[in-house]
Amino acid sequence: METLVQFGPRNQLVGILNGGTIDAPLLVLPNSGIVPRAGLFRLHVDLARMLEARGVPTFRFDLPGVGEAQRISGCDHRQATRAAMDHLQANYGHGQFIIGGICSAADLGWRMAIDDPRIVGLLMLDGITFPGPWFQFARFMAVLKRSPLQWPAVALRLLRRSRSTQPALVASDYRDWPDRDTARKELAALVKREVQSLWIYTGGVSDRFLHRREFYWAFGRVARSDTITLFHWPDCDHTFFTHAHRDRLLAKVSNWLGDRYADRERGR
Repeated sequence: METLVQFGPRNQLVGILNGGTIDAPLLVLPNSGIVPRAGLFRLHVDLARMLEARGVPTFRFDLPGVGEAQRISGCDHRQATRAAMDHLQANYGHGQFIIGGICSAADLGWRMAIDDPRIVGLLMLDGITFPGPWFQFARFMAVLKRSPLQWPAVALRLLRRSRSTQPALVASDYRDWPDRDTARKELAALVKREVQSLWIYTGGVSDRFLHRREFYWAFGRVARSDTITLFHWPDCDHTFFTHAHRDRLLAKVSNWLGDRYADRERGR
């Protein structure tokens, strides 16, 4: 069953609640980029209905100023998300939340989880990462796999890039990320709280993530915690454009939520 929910300042924010049948945490799916609350290719809708059949409640909503939603004075993305959780707790009895999504929605989920103990899970799709030695190793190996006839062109391109006086655009220029040391401490705090997290990196972020070990280098020993589930899908693009890729994502998120939350609740 889907319920239209209005909340926030003067009830100007809108979302869709899909109720679950078990006492599992509620998955909050904020929109991102220029995409409305339905998600890329209605991904949020399909996920919500799949999870509802499994008994997991979800809430998808429009952030102010994102997609087609109008900006609201005095209400930024974090305030809107907190207003959503407060409303869902006060009016529907949901006291624990999982939050995240693709790109900026993952960034928002991370920021919210650091400050709000009600958040017990994170969905990090192409989320925080920091290129390091394993990234460079993967780039080098990719060059070696090419025909030797292509090596001079690659070397020339790298030389031109190194001599460029124009600073290269990096993720921190347009993503809401902490620095690496801060991110390590924040992840350690989340692990200590036993916040479960699913991380999936796609080929859409090949400019900064190319190897699974890069994740462990970036976040340190805590990244090997049992609370963290990590996948690298270089064959997928950032938007999960093909049906096959979206189906794989839906199945993975559904199974992860079932393993970590829904099935546990049924077993009580």
